[in-house]
Amino acid sequence: MRRALVTGASRGIGRGVALALAQAGHDVAVVARDEDGLRATADAITARTDRPATVLAADLAVRAESLALPERAGEALGGLPDVFVHCSGIARNDAVGTLSPEDWDRSMEINVTSAFTVASGLTEHMKAQGWGRIVTICSLYSRYAVARTAAYAASKHALHGLTRVLGAELARHGGTANAIMPGWVDTEMVRGEAEAAAKARDSTPEEMVRKFIRNQPIGRMVETEEVGALVAFLCSDAAAAINAQGINIDGGSVQS
Repeated sequence: MRRALVTGASRGIGRGVALALAQAGHDVAVVARDEDGLRATADAITARTDRPATVLAADLAVRAESLALPERAGEALGGLPDVFVHCSGIARNDAVGTLSPEDWDRSMEINVTSAFTVASGLTEHMKAQGWGRIVTICSLYSRYAVARTAAYAASKHALHGLTRVLGAELARHGGTANAIMPGWVDTEMVRGEAEAAAKARDSTPEEMVRKFIRNQPIGRMVETEEVGALVAFLCSDAAAAINAQGINIDGGSVQS
């Protein structure tokens, strides 16, 4: 039985990933600040799989809490996680001249530094046992950028680079690390981005969502279950030769 640690699992992509891994047979520990949201995710896992999930409330903006996560998960799951999926992330809609240093630091801490901190506590375990999987949820903004995304795009570019390095370091030890680049996924976070973008552009959230969808040739948003299915595959034995990659899941976006 393999053990998985999923951050950002109280909602959105993180919840979809946690459900998919549980359905694939993993023992799952779910992490986020929102303990009520985590319990809802755990309840959904039990309802669909008849398996329990471990709830670990933590604020990944706090370095000490990230540092403690591998050990906390190991104690709760009966051994260090074999799978680590970093779904935690925040997005800001600020121009460079208006973005505060504090908001820049917070974005970097949550989006990329916490992934480094947790992975640092797990890679030696993965190497020693000859098997491990790391997946990071990056973004199409890991490949390009638009105005007012300084902190988000910079952190996601960094997360992509970190993931490729992790893949290189795990490759000869039976492990892999891959980044997923979602396009517009139907989540609370994306709906919030639509609201923020609408305010900045004198538009409406509904029009911004329509604009998002126009950039995806499939004519709709990606569903969290689709992202979860891709993560579950990457964390399987069948994906052992897929490593250090950035994989789009965006419906064929012309911007990717």
